[in-house]
Amino acid sequence: MKLLYDLSVHIYFALLRCISPFSDKAAAFLLGRKHSFWLEIPEKKPETNRYWFHVASLGEFEQCRPVIEALKKEQLSSEIVLTFFSPSGYEVQKNYVEADWIGYIPKDQYSLASHFVKQIDPDQAIFVKYEFWLNHLQACFDLQVPVVFFSVIFRTNHVYFGIARKLYKKYFRSVSQFFVQDQESAELLHGLGVRQVVIGGDTRFDRVITIAEQAQSLPLIERFLQQDKVWVMGSIWPADMNILLSFILNEASKGTQFILAPHNISAESIDYFQNCFPKSLRYSQISDRTDLKEARILILDTIGLLSNTYKYAKYAYIGGAFGAGLHNTIEATVCGIPVFFGRSSKNFKFKECQELMVAGAAFDFNNISDFMSNLELLNSDAANYQKAADAAFAYTRSRQGAAARIVAYLIKKV
Repeated sequence: MKLLYDLSVHIYFALLRCISPFSDKAAAFLLGRKHSFWLEIPEKKPETNRYWFHVASLGEFEQCRPVIEALKKEQLSSEIVLTFFSPSGYEVQKNYVEADWIGYIPKDQYSLASHFVKQIDPDQAIFVKYEFWLNHLQACFDLQVPVVFFSVIFRTNHVYFGIARKLYKKYFRSVSQFFVQDQESAELLHGLGVRQVVIGGDTRFDRVITIAEQAQSLPLIERFLQQDKVWVMGSIWPADMNILLSFILNEASKGTQFILAPHNISAESIDYFQNCFPKSLRYSQISDRTDLKEARILILDTIGLLSNTYKYAKYAYIGGAFGAGLHNTIEATVCGIPVFFGRSSKNFKFKECQELMVAGAAFDFNNISDFMSNLELLNSDAANYQKAADAAFAYTRSRQGAAARIVAYLIKKV
């Protein structure tokens, strides 16, 4: 089984080399892993603790970030080595100020992994979620570097508990500590004979709470808003408009304001949404002279504003469930607003979706009739709306603290 794993890694990189002349992402993926790239890693300073954090991409970095920042507060002199698997994460965060060195994890080949781990010389290696690179793990074990995983959430259909159970069992038992998100994940690990498991929660909650607490005002958004009845529809796709287009047009004609944030902000995507809503405005085209008195629909055609925009909403809709997968719901609920999203079997992999619905803070739907029924329930009685809003706020705040638990362990064990 390990031979098949190693073969799959080689095949994956061979395919990347074949497509790299035609794909900037594949080319960046390979270029970042050239041996010379990691020669820039400075030697560890004497009497300094060095922590190696590895994430897959941007989403996992957001889970990692509160841990790094809390750790740096507790140990000002600690050094952080941060690696990414994907260029989409590295390119956005390559200048992250809390890390002393940022780069790509090498190809998962034992000789490269061993060389890399020796060079960075970490006191602990910390992996986020599912980054089970077996040769890097083995290199850490062989070099006696403690390995920690956090924000892990397992399901019974994962390969680690099925066909590859025997292979992963060996590596999981050598991990120093797992911080998992729920009891089911802990029990699955226990079934492999893994005992070094703590239910530590999900660090995404720490991150969204920090973002909410540090949120800056958005003057252009505030100029656009003229009343309290505001929808923010985040990470939306054309598939979402198949159901919600008529609702948006109808409500906008009555004065409700909508802030639409397409997940894809390519020219083609923004043109699609502008064609859906001919009277809409693009955020990037608003100036001090733009007349906003009659504006009802604003399209966010820039990156980085969505999480700070939810605070202006009465309701939020989170896109993606009618397509590839639901996007981040807790960016909205942290602001204390009810959220709506499409109904999909894929939603079950997001634990918070089910819990938010049970709490009465989130509502899913299959069609416009389902959607309107849920919305009318909240609009018909101010007490119903406030109950849902309070539930959203309370749920998100009740999950805070995972980062502090992980940092306490790291400092204790270093």
